Formats: sequence, C-alpha cells, structure tokens
Amino acid sequence: MRISSMTLLIGTALLAGGAAAFSHSQTNSNAATATNRRDFLTQSASIAAAATVALPQPSLADEDASDPYADYITTESGMKYLITKEGDGAIPSTGQTVKAHYTGWLDGFDSPKKFDSSRDRGRPFQFKVGAGQVIRGWDEAFSTMKVGERRKIILPSRLAYGDRGAGGIIPGGATLYFDVELLAILSDKESMLRPDVPDEI
Repeated sequence: MRISSMTLLIGTALLAGGAAAFSHSQTNSNAATATNRRDFLTQSASIAAAATVALPQPSLADEDASDPYADYITTESGMKYLITKEGDGAIPSTGQTVKAHYTGWLDGFDSPKKFDSSRDRGRPFQFKVGAGQVIRGWDEAFSTMKVGERRKIILPSRLAYGDRGAGGIIPGGATLYFDVELLAILSDKESMLRPDVPDEI
C-alpha cells in the first residue's frame, strides 16, 4: 500500500506532539520513566497507524479509470489494440492478399477528426500483408488477426507516418486511431480481379 506525503506529514506531527507531551511529563515525575516511555511509544504508534488508515489512499481502480485504454494490449512495438469482435477464420501469412475495412481518426476514436473510411465509401480494399504496401502498424496488426476479427488499434507515429505526416491531412508525429476489420484472405486469382490497393495507408 502506498502512503501519501500528507499521511507521512500528519503521522510525523502526531508523533512530535506526543513527544512534547512525554517530555513535559518527565519533568513532573521520574518514578515511572521506563513505563512511561513504553506507553508513549505504544500510543504514538497507534495514533500514527490510525491516521494512515483514516486518510483516503489512491487505488488502482482510480488509476485505471483515468486511462481510457487500460484494457488495450500493448505490443513490443508500442501498438495498442483491443479486439472488439472475435474472428474464427485463418490468420494471413506474409505476402497473402487480404480484404479489409477501416476507419481512421486523429485525436481518438470517434473524434470529429476522421480522415478516411472504407466503410463510408462502401468499398473494402485489399493489400498484401507484410509487403510494405501499408504503414508498419497495419502490417503488424493484420499479420495476427483472424478472418472475421475486428480491432481498435492505436499507432504511435513511428508505426504510421512518422515526422513527415501524410497528404496535408495527417500532421507529423501524429498518433493514429483505427477501427479495422479483416474480411477475407484472397487467393491469387481473386486478388488479380480487383486490385484495390490504397494509394497511401
């Protein structure tokens, strides 16, 4: 349990007050010095402990409540993600073409700063996983997703567009928020029929 600086100050003040009272009692009576000293230490410790218990202590629940992404998993690269719909299909291998939906925001999910959405266009797109056709954070996310899975992912700038930004819309150093869904893994023939590789993701 953590003890706040206020708790320590109050406990110290109580001990100091008890010490002053003890010193005063010593001038009046020397007959029971050893007994008084033991009583003083016992009483002072009890008062300090009571003060510690009485003061409100910060809890882990309060800390979690202050972090809206406490339930997200953080990968070694720094990407955060939360699975919002479980998938039951295969996981794509490097080089396989996938079809996906996405929506992207600046400044948090569902913020007014939505910069792109395949869902709004009503047309999924496709790309090769792990081939560098999309930003690093996407290659990492989709390489571990199952078909049918939907995630919210948070990408620091190093996994997105870095310090350069993109298209005059995404500023340099921006953290990006995506809602992504893996719809299908396409065969080579299917991917050739509709090469909807995005210009820049």
